Amino acid sequence: MPSAAVTPTRKDAARNRAKLLASAERLFSAEGLAVTLKDVARDAGVGVGTVYRHFPTKDALVAALFAEQLQQEVERARATAQAGDAWRALVDYLEQTMRLQASNRGLRA
Repeated sequence: MPSAAVTPTRKDAARNRAKLLASAERLFSAEGLAVTLKDVARDAGVGVGTVYRHFPTKDALVAALFAEQLQQEVERARATAQAGDAWRALVDYLEQTMRLQASNRGLRA
């Protein structure tokens, strides 16, 4: 049975996706989840249709953005777990997490 061909992402499409995620991260962090897809498109310098090609809904954009941030948190937690002083590592991790949440309105929401 032949496998379905996977179409590689064009460089411009990958670049636009990265710009959209960067804009969404910046806007959601500063303004919270009330930001619209139109706001994200404007900030990224692309048309709103480009947003919808990559993220059909705002929820899809939020999920993609926070999936990346969650992965970064998992990696940070794993690195912290390797510290010699478990208590100090836990305190440091929690302090960093609280700072992140305090500074990022979108993540808090």
